[in-house]
Amino acid sequence: MTNFTNERTYILYVIQIFFLLILFYISANKLGVFEDEYLALTSNSGFFTSLDFNGGIKAGGSYSVALTSGPVSSLGGVIGWLVSKNLLVARLSNFIWSLLLNFALITYAKKYVKFDYGNLLIFSTFCILLVPWYYGVLYSIGEITSTILFFYSVILFPFKRHISLVLMSVSIFYGKFLLIVIFSIFYLFNLFINNEYKKIYKDVLYFIFPLVMWFLLVGWHYENNSITNYINDFIYFNFTNNQSGGLKEIGSATIADYILSYKGSEVVKWSIADKLRVLISPLIFCFIVVFSNISENAFKKIQYPIIFSTMTLYLWFWILSPTKWIRYSQHFLLIQLLFIFFLLSTNNIQNNYLLSGVFVIYISLFLNSYFLIFLFLTLFIIQNTKKFKTTETFMGLIVFILFLNSFNAIYELRSKQNFDFKFDDCVETLNSIDCYKEYMNQ
Repeated sequence: MTNFTNERTYILYVIQIFFLLILFYISANKLGVFEDEYLALTSNSGFFTSLDFNGGIKAGGSYSVALTSGPVSSLGGVIGWLVSKNLLVARLSNFIWSLLLNFALITYAKKYVKFDYGNLLIFSTFCILLVPWYYGVLYSIGEITSTILFFYSVILFPFKRHISLVLMSVSIFYGKFLLIVIFSIFYLFNLFINNEYKKIYKDVLYFIFPLVMWFLLVGWHYENNSITNYINDFIYFNFTNNQSGGLKEIGSATIADYILSYKGSEVVKWSIADKLRVLISPLIFCFIVVFSNISENAFKKIQYPIIFSTMTLYLWFWILSPTKWIRYSQHFLLIQLLFIFFLLSTNNIQNNYLLSGVFVIYISLFLNSYFLIFLFLTLFIIQNTKKFKTTETFMGLIVFILFLNSFNAIYELRSKQNFDFKFDDCVETLNSIDCYKEYMNQ
């Protein structure tokens, strides 16, 4: 296995962070208003300052079921806002929070899991940029940060099962509830193929612990102090009246309606690149994982659970979701990207020419320039000549392309408009109608 030296790792990592901070700072200045940002920042500011998860008058009160981005999503944004009272600082701080969370979880995982720490540190950090609608992390909404937490809990599952279950629960109930789909399939499939039914009772206790803590807060703050009312409202909002879920249409629509559901969705506005990333890349992911030479038994145990769980959400997205908001694709795309790079960091891809070639095609789908795609494929062919065919040159090629991808993203942002945000009415409190109006009128 190729290893970065500590010095080499840290130099590359510092350079990488420097350029990503520039990119996300520029992005933060060029993002317009988004109501979900206001709701996420307001509700989670209330949570971390007074345990009152309240998004203001537009969100339905304390612990409203309409608030779908939990505290895990916005910790960095909240700290940035409380310190500076500046929206741009809050946005950039939330990106930094995602970086710190990724770094902390990788560092913790390496105590139990064998992988190339330097490789995974570099590659996983780039993953935040690779997913479609990557700037959602600046809005303090839940998809990216909660998925990072969920992914490493999956990696830890064969080694630290109970800690993993707690982290999964936190990512779902304090992050993004949609991850419950991936968790359910992952856990049940793992339970079935490994015949671990005797562990269910202990597993449930660990998994529900964060949920119980959440219910205690709900009982304290929710309307009529009723947890029962909250559960009923939650079920109605998420499974009956959720415009992005598509569940209410089951039984009343034809197969053709589901197959052609993309026509009335956000998909019609996507670029060709986004369509390929969300529609095609998961299929390539399955091929790579199935044919990877995974030698570690622990990883073999989660190989197919990861495939089936992420592809279940993939199918939900394309068949059941009527809106198909692209940010909802981040859950399965980010997990798949991180797992692919994890396999790369455990030497399960690069030594197989066919597999490494498919990997290059897979990563190419996430690059932001046709020129970079062409360059990547060309350099890969050259790299596989006798003169350059080494694991180290292959890893170096990937790092080089991902750095160029970051530079190009910075370059493409130059023509976009900067926004000058002023929030005089929000300095005292975010949770007010005046603050909401001031934010939305920017």
